[in-house]
Order: sequence, then C-alpha cells, then structure tokens
Amino acid sequence: MLLAASALPMNPLVLLAMLSAAFIVLATVVSAKKRRDKWSLLPPGPRGLPLIGNLLQLPRKNVPRAFAAMSRQYGPIYYMRVINRHFVVINDLDMARTLFEKRSATYSHRPRLPMAQDVIKRDTMLFMNYGAAFRQSRKLVATFLNARIAAKYWPAQEVESLKFVLGVARAPQDFLSLTRWTATSLVIRLLYGVEVRDKDNTLVRLAEDFARLTTESTQPGRWLVDSFPILAHVPAWLPGAGFKRWAKTAKARMDEFARLPYEMAKQKIANGEITPCWTAEKLLETTEPLTEQDEKEIRHTATSMYSGGSDTTNAMVSTFILLMLHHPEVQKKAQAEVDHVTGGGAWVPGMRERDQFPYLDCVIKELFRYMPVVPLVPHSLHQDDVFEGVLIPRGSWVMANMWAFMHDERTYPDPDAFVPERFEAGEGRVPQDDPLDIVFGFGRRSCPGYLLGLASVYLNVVHLLFAFDIAPAKDAAGNEVLPPIEFTDNHVAHPKPFKCDIRERSAERITLLEHALHSLQ
Repeated sequence: MLLAASALPMNPLVLLAMLSAAFIVLATVVSAKKRRDKWSLLPPGPRGLPLIGNLLQLPRKNVPRAFAAMSRQYGPIYYMRVINRHFVVINDLDMARTLFEKRSATYSHRPRLPMAQDVIKRDTMLFMNYGAAFRQSRKLVATFLNARIAAKYWPAQEVESLKFVLGVARAPQDFLSLTRWTATSLVIRLLYGVEVRDKDNTLVRLAEDFARLTTESTQPGRWLVDSFPILAHVPAWLPGAGFKRWAKTAKARMDEFARLPYEMAKQKIANGEITPCWTAEKLLETTEPLTEQDEKEIRHTATSMYSGGSDTTNAMVSTFILLMLHHPEVQKKAQAEVDHVTGGGAWVPGMRERDQFPYLDCVIKELFRYMPVVPLVPHSLHQDDVFEGVLIPRGSWVMANMWAFMHDERTYPDPDAFVPERFEAGEGRVPQDDPLDIVFGFGRRSCPGYLLGLASVYLNVVHLLFAFDIAPAKDAAGNEVLPPIEFTDNHVAHPKPFKCDIRERSAERITLLEHALHSLQ
C-alpha cells in the first residue's frame, strides 16, 4: 500500500511547496552561517547577556577612565553591544587618526540618536550625518570661524574677559555661574549682536538648559527608544510613554534656545539698530529676499556655534580654577611670569601679548591634556568596515576616547599629574606632543571654533592670574578644605560644583582692569 502510494505522481503544487520550503531552510542555514562568520570578526570585548548584551557592564561614572581601563583587558579597540546598538571604543590615538582622518569618507557620520533626532527633532550640526546639509552648515561656520579673521574678535573677547574678572571681583562666591555667563555672553555678542549684561540673563539660562538637555537626550543606555526606534511613534498618552512627554518639554526649551537670540537679532535689524555680528551679516549680505530654507540654515548654524561655544570655554575655565587649588606652585609660577611681563602688574595683558607668556602657554596645553573638554568623541559609519582584521558594524558608535589618548603614559609620563613643564622646550628637553593638535577632534568633524575657544581660555586665565589669588575655601574651624577633582560625565566634561576663596591681589589691579575695560568699550 505504501509502495503503491509512493509510486503515484506527485501534485506539482505540493512539489513546488516542498522545494520552496527546502530552499528557505537552506537559505536560512546559509544566512545564519554568514552572520556567524561576520560576527566572529567583531573586536574583542566583554561577554554580554542574551538580549540586553553589555547593558549592565556599561560604565555609569568616570566613563572615559573606565573605558581606558577596559582596554588593558581587551586591547586598544573593543566592542560592546547594548540591546541592538553597537559600540566600538578606540583607546589608541593612531587607530583613531587612521579611522577618522584617513578613512574620513566612511567615519564622518554621527551615531543614530532616535530620542534626540526623531523625538525631539534636533537637526543642528552636532546631530547631522556627513552630507550636503552638513557641508553647507560647515561652509557657513567657516565664514565666522577661520584663522584669517580670528584677530577680528580679539577686542570683543577682551571686553567679555574683563567683564568676567570684574564680576568675580564683585561676587567671588559666584565664580562658577560667572564662567557660564562670560562664555555665553561672548558667543551671543559675536553671533547675534546682543549684549548679555548679567549672569542671570534669560539667554544664559537657556544655554545652560540646552547643554543639560542635550546631554540627557543623548546619554547612551538611558532611552529605550534609542534601542527600539519604533517607539518614537507611540502616542504620548500611552502608559510607559513618559519619554514622549519629557521630550515635548525638552524640545520646547531647546527650540526657544535656537529661536530667541535669532529673533532678537532680526528685531534689531528691523529697528535700524544694526550691531555688527554674524547673523546680521548673513541676513544682510544679499538684497534678495531670503527663502525659508536660507533662514533655517542661518538659524541652525548659529545655534550650532552658540551651543558649542557657550559650553566648552566655560568648562575649561572652571577646570583651571579647580586645578589651581590643587597646584598652588603652578599658580605662583604663572603669576610670576604675568607680573614679569607686565612690570609688576603695571598694565593689563591682552591677546597681542600672548606670545610673551611661554609658561602660561604650557599651563593651557596641560589644562586641555589633563581633562579634554570632550572626553569621548563619537563617530559612526553607514556600511560595515573591516579594520586590522576586525569588523566594525554599520551604525556603530565608534568612540574615540580622547581622555585615554591624553593619559597614555607612553606619550605623557605620569599622566595623572598636572605638570605644565612637560611642554617646555630648552636645555636638551624635548616637549611632549602638543595636545592642542589632538583634543579638538579629527577629520571632517573637527571643531571649527578651536581658535576662538583657545583665545577666550587664554584671556580668562591670564586675567584671573593678573587679578586674583585662588585658594581653598575654609570651614567653620578655619581649616582649608580642598575639593576633590571630579568631573561630570556629560558630553562636555565640567568640574562638579566646588567652592574656593578668590582674593584680590591688590585694589590697584582691579582699577587697572576697570580702566582697560572702559578703554575698549
């Protein structure tokens, strides 16, 4: 009976179905083998758990230092997976340069950030992938920030720095909020032609909120929508969709940050009060009416420079103050150089005297080395790439650990010590690699405003040293209290809040600063 049944001709549809099923099984097996072969090329890294991967192993604090420590076990390039997102950490400078400079066409994108990009809808340069829109924004930035016109901004930078130190003289306990004010005030003056007169100005608070919200919205591992982008489409009223309600509030605040100073600049133009600034220059450079796209590009480019410039300078100046508490010998040596150049404090130094302060130059280099303003620099790629035999999957967060580069003891012996002398030349000494050639990023995504930022840091530092002694605060018993050297894990690393005692070196020096400010205004 069975033999007879097997000898019957098979229905063509059944045969086709059987062949299709066999083909699907074969294709699945082949595909699975290819995937296994592909993923076997991944860089080494910690073993993850099913589904969540390395979520529980992702560092939660002192992240750049923790990533650097992991490289001792897994090597200079290693891989982690958090749910369905890939992270490749680069702890070797030469590797980073190879990927981000020699292969810049591949590695000049940004990681996808569904929370920031799709839910909050941020589209400034920080979040753009490399392409036509990014190049157009970068082209607009170049009309504001380039080496040929850097000196054009020196007078405004000196004014804002002098306002800063005089503000500290009046209210030394407010030094941290004043560092935020001076950094924001300068950028707003140059971009929008608006003067920010005090540290409690709305624009200063907006800049601070923008920096905080940017950090929170891009924090790896914080938002489930970053791992499951489809969640961006759920309604805000749905239970568990609290992230949508948070995003709505954040978007409104961040949009105000982009809109308010731009509208202030446009209103000044409409009133005939044309203050020289970048936004006015762009709005008035053609007699043809600007299209909506033209205005969008100007506004978004200004926002990109506004957010970047207002946060990084603030971080470095507050870091300088913290480090002077821990290194009074450096402070005294730098003050001695300032006093020598200025004839014992007979006149106020500015940008044109910068080359006369070689030790102060070393202090600033060591400042940027000791705590790079952006400790982790994320890039991404849109197609798989194989580098030195390992696979870097498309869409990965490829993170250059700038902190690790600056604390590599092969390049900087005793890297955890703050030693400006490591950059001094002379007497047979070979200066160590200049961190200013590294810390502002790589390739097509390097920081375009580094000259402006460096000039502001120099002016704030030289004026602080000219005017003040920076000492630890004292407790109720009169004992000095040295604050710990601790930093946030934000995109831009800031010292955690601390107290100190900032004392005038003399009343005459403050008077000189007031006269210098008056002469520039």
